[in-house]
Amino acid sequence: MDGNPGATRAVHNFDEDLAFSEQASCEPFWDAIYRKAFPDLLSHMLCSGKSKAQELGIDRLILLSNGLTLKVEEKKRRKAYPDIAFEHTANDRTKAPGWIEKDLAINYLAYAFLPIKTAYLFDWQMLKRAWREFGAVWKRDYPEIIAQNPNYKTISVAVPISTVQSAVRNARIIKI
Repeated sequence: MDGNPGATRAVHNFDEDLAFSEQASCEPFWDAIYRKAFPDLLSHMLCSGKSKAQELGIDRLILLSNGLTLKVEEKKRRKAYPDIAFEHTANDRTKAPGWIEKDLAINYLAYAFLPIKTAYLFDWQMLKRAWREFGAVWKRDYPEIIAQNPNYKTISVAVPISTVQSAVRNARIIKI
């Protein structure tokens, strides 16, 4: 998931990246993030490995004291960047859609920069609405990130965090 805008990184290994994403050492980080984000948090559970939840984009289930269960996809970056990397093409050979192009069964996307202990929590429906409205413009105006995998490339666009926040904020305003 990491990469420098406009540059191709060394060959990615999906299994290694998944192992990084599921590191138990990150649990204290996520626990602190979710306890701060959701004051009524009762518990949370990691959904790891190859499962139906993972196919639907669910990395974590969050249980609130009112009985509500929230589903979250977590994205982690090993370095702090001034952007959100929107993966729009998961596999350039098969044209498999990236996570932003999928109809994931989540409530939130938690996008974290581990070195600075910061996570951005985006309402998934509003983030998708912002992507539908601005995705083509962002792909034209912002740097492309190409991640070389053994037999294919994953393609993302690096959109400044402030631009994403503004678009999501405006997506909440509905005019007819």
